[in-house]
Amino acid sequence: MSDFVAISIQDSHRLVNAGNVILVSVQSQEKRTVTTVAWHMPVSSQPKLLACALANKRYSLELIKEAKCFCINIPEFKMLDAVVFCGTYSGRKVDKCKEANLTAVPCSSIHGFFIDECVAHIECELYSMLEAGDHTIVVGTVTGAMAQKHLFTPDGVIDINKVQLIHHLGGTHFGILKSQEK
Repeated sequence: MSDFVAISIQDSHRLVNAGNVILVSVQSQEKRTVTTVAWHMPVSSQPKLLACALANKRYSLELIKEAKCFCINIPEFKMLDAVVFCGTYSGRKVDKCKEANLTAVPCSSIHGFFIDECVAHIECELYSMLEAGDHTIVVGTVTGAMAQKHLFTPDGVIDINKVQLIHHLGGTHFGILKSQEK
């Protein structure tokens, strides 16, 4: 039998929390913000639905409730400082795009913006919301998506030899994937 060590319930989510980090951008009238999200996933193929979990206290959640739409942005590792900044400070108090040197570009299918420095963007209309403890799961219907062409294989898979996505390992720990042949 293998040697196991107990993991606290408080840290147990870190066993499954190594996915790539996203930046969620949202705009409601003149108010806008960007927040860092580690907890997200696809939840339906037909219709195409994506979900992310936002802390109930987040300004971005407040704006999504108002705007009924949001944009998922895929940052690469060289953007780590901006990603940490956007997850640390509140958009209620600071213009995150300005302070993190991020370029906001109008979306094509929703009233919102994407982050030009990111390698891909997924525009979503709000489909549903589910309260889940201290977070709310926000589900969006995909209305548009785009990505930098040279970073993807012909069948639409991210080429990790060309781009290093940020993976959240827990706390202030981040990593990248390494390509391996099988």
